[in-house]
Amino acid sequence: MIFDRIVNRIKERYSQPDKKEWLDKLVVDIEQHRDNYESLPFRIVEIKETGFLVKVNGLFAFISFYHMPWKYHDLDSWRAVAPYLINKKFYCKIHKIEKAPLSVIVNGEIPQFKKVELSAGKEYSGLIIRKTDFGLFIDIGYHFDWHCGSVVGLIHKTRINSAGNPGDYNSGKEITVIYEGLNDNGQYLFSNDRGRTDWWSMEVPQSLVGEIVQGKVIREPNSNQADVLIHGIYRTNLALDRAQSTKYKRKLKQLKSDLVHGQIVNCEIVEVNEKDKTIKVKWLAEIDTDIELDNSLINHLDQETVNNLQKAKKAAESDLIIQTPVRGK
Repeated sequence: MIFDRIVNRIKERYSQPDKKEWLDKLVVDIEQHRDNYESLPFRIVEIKETGFLVKVNGLFAFISFYHMPWKYHDLDSWRAVAPYLINKKFYCKIHKIEKAPLSVIVNGEIPQFKKVELSAGKEYSGLIIRKTDFGLFIDIGYHFDWHCGSVVGLIHKTRINSAGNPGDYNSGKEITVIYEGLNDNGQYLFSNDRGRTDWWSMEVPQSLVGEIVQGKVIREPNSNQADVLIHGIYRTNLALDRAQSTKYKRKLKQLKSDLVHGQIVNCEIVEVNEKDKTIKVKWLAEIDTDIELDNSLINHLDQETVNNLQKAKKAAESDLIIQTPVRGK
């Protein structure tokens, strides 16, 4: 029995292709790709002094930082992102093959990325690639798993959250940023402090008019005033529908006075004042309470929409995070 196993292993060993034959076949195959100027996928294995060790078509190869699919202004930026590139796939052409000893060099400077589309006010995950006296350079290509290549922008020092630990802003650290727009040079501008973000210059509030949104009630201790915080940023007075408040004045005032700090309510954004940088909202009491109003907005919404609004309210209440209110931002 033992003898039979040994014999079978010897047969298996000698039935396999010779390692040199296998290697020669890979080299011939990759030469054909080079001669046909075909694109091949490669995966990053590890960082070296001036580039990356990669795997392409079954062979180890080298790609210089200067021939990667995108460029940085310094080598330190490559070192910052390198840990997040390991095992990531990109595309290349075979640049050079040497056989004694075997050496393959590839060039990744070919079109291969999706076009990036950023939305003002939206959060993105990024990597700090460079720290300067005037701010941080962030690559949010990381957010898209590098499918859009490198997307580098700046957080100016005036837009950095001062409450953060200085160690959180070292090169290579992950960071969540808010996209603010482009500067005059077409550079992406970011912030990581919602309190310092200039939402009005991005025209974010102006685009909200007519939206039905969930807001958080802000009521100071021992105060009859009920404000509402929209999107965690815009604080404004919680107004009632004038057309309804005459007929249901007492009922609506009582409902409003019963609102507690942190409660979620449905509102319609009805007006934006760019000069004063304020917004005006109307409380949709007919959605949040059992009151039935004449010519109510709810009468013009299908039941599915109403149900979705109520579900969103419950979800917001169950996942409520009390934030510091910011007025007029």
